[in-house]
Amino acid sequence: MNYAVICAGGKGTRINAGKNKVFVKIKGKEIISRTIQVFENAENINGIIISAAKEDEKEIKKIIEREGFKKVKAVVEGGKQRQDSVWNGIKKLKETAKKEDIVLIHNAANPFLEEKTINECIKEAEKFGASVAAQKVKDTIKRVNEDLLVKETLNRKELWQMQTPQTIIFHIALKAFEKAYKENFYGTDDVQLVERIHGKIKIVECPYENIKITTQEDIDLAKKIIE
Repeated sequence: MNYAVICAGGKGTRINAGKNKVFVKIKGKEIISRTIQVFENAENINGIIISAAKEDEKEIKKIIEREGFKKVKAVVEGGKQRQDSVWNGIKKLKETAKKEDIVLIHNAANPFLEEKTINECIKEAEKFGASVAAQKVKDTIKRVNEDLLVKETLNRKELWQMQTPQTIIFHIALKAFEKAYKENFYGTDDVQLVERIHGKIKIVECPYENIKITTQEDIDLAKKIIE
């Protein structure tokens, strides 16, 4: 079985939304509605858990009911940080998921995920233990010191920009998150926790349209993608 944990946190401060950015409408439809729809339509997804701030749960449930999403099994309360929200979703899955099941961790603010990417992430996670949707870095990246003086230029051929979903076999996800909390470690993404238990993580190249909507510029780009 394959389960999606969708993280729906985000205050929308960088787009002056005055509310959670996942409720911003693009061409008449909320970002989160578009994101859930992708997993709802995906043949290989068996269930969806949504992790959200308590004050947003009611609105999310309204959207689920309005759109008739059948795969959403629960809306759970998120945590202080994104990692906490993911962990709350994973803990909810412990009620039903088996150790060899797959969990796809995805940002609600990434609405342009393709089913092809979902399927590829699942396939590679089954093979390696974990996988992550990512894009080749197109720009030159330099490492700098505290004074913003350039120290070195990194090899662009070795650099990828991480997106979601970040896909992990369930028992590996449990082990990775439990170790992180035992050591009070917070990563910048989910598969970083898998790195810390020396797990293998396979890159799955995804289209550049699979963006995380964070700024007004992202909203403008999203409208063009839909068109």
